[in-house]
Amino acid sequence: MKYLAILALLASAPASAQTAAPEAPASTAPAGPTAIVFSEKGANGMSDLPMGVHRIPDSNVVVSGYQGGGGIGMLFGVVGLLVQSSVNAEAGTTKVRNVEDDLRFDVRAKAIDMTNTILAGDEFKNAFTFTPQPGGSTMTVTPYVVLTFVKKTEDVRPYIVLKTKVATAGDSGKTIKYFCCEGKALPLASLTANDGAALKELLTSELDTAVNVMLLDRSQPFPRNDEAKIATNGMLPFVGKPLKWRGFDLGRYKDYNLVEFRGGMIVFSGVNIVEPGALEITPVVKK
Repeated sequence: MKYLAILALLASAPASAQTAAPEAPASTAPAGPTAIVFSEKGANGMSDLPMGVHRIPDSNVVVSGYQGGGGIGMLFGVVGLLVQSSVNAEAGTTKVRNVEDDLRFDVRAKAIDMTNTILAGDEFKNAFTFTPQPGGSTMTVTPYVVLTFVKKTEDVRPYIVLKTKVATAGDSGKTIKYFCCEGKALPLASLTANDGAALKELLTSELDTAVNVMLLDRSQPFPRNDEAKIATNGMLPFVGKPLKWRGFDLGRYKDYNLVEFRGGMIVFSGVNIVEPGALEITPVVKK
């Protein structure tokens, strides 16, 4: 009962209060290349997904954003399990029932091919490998796709997600997720036309961006400055309407802003790779 009470308190707290305590910066990778392993498991329903999402069968694609009710509680993976969500899941099934084949995207296979190509170059050849090293570190990468409906529309924002954990012999490692969405929300019908050609092209571009940011951060971590607190307002993964949330500025990758949302229970916690203008971003001034 005490555990349920704590979760209920988290679910009822206002959005402005949901900034978690600062996390420790990602540790610098140990000597020698880190072996990369791509997991087949997909998103974890207990920690990675809010209540009521719909999973596209035989894929690592989930659909969200259409859920009714739940309030701030739907942003917590664990709390989502405490709420009856079959009605929401059925709503997601109805949204995409006739186009599920066109929404499938083999994100794991594509990520492996893309990472192989990148590692063939010079930038990361000494930092990563696909061959496990005796006593070396291993980065497990779990890729999945989140199709987020904009509420009261048939428009969708597709997100690539890379969930990573670097483990060594004596340390199980810290999980960091990377989220990438490019472009504006698009009608579901246009994304699924021609066997989902537009969706696959968009997800491939997002995956390329996400993999590069992941490799950069996991080889030479972006500075985590607890004073670089920012306020954001706009569309976030899983959420079907604009949301105000506080995060931390990690700098830039090309033209993208890198925004870290902290708090492991929040389903969009991690490094969000944000196109210019996609979020309203303002510094938080100390009072």
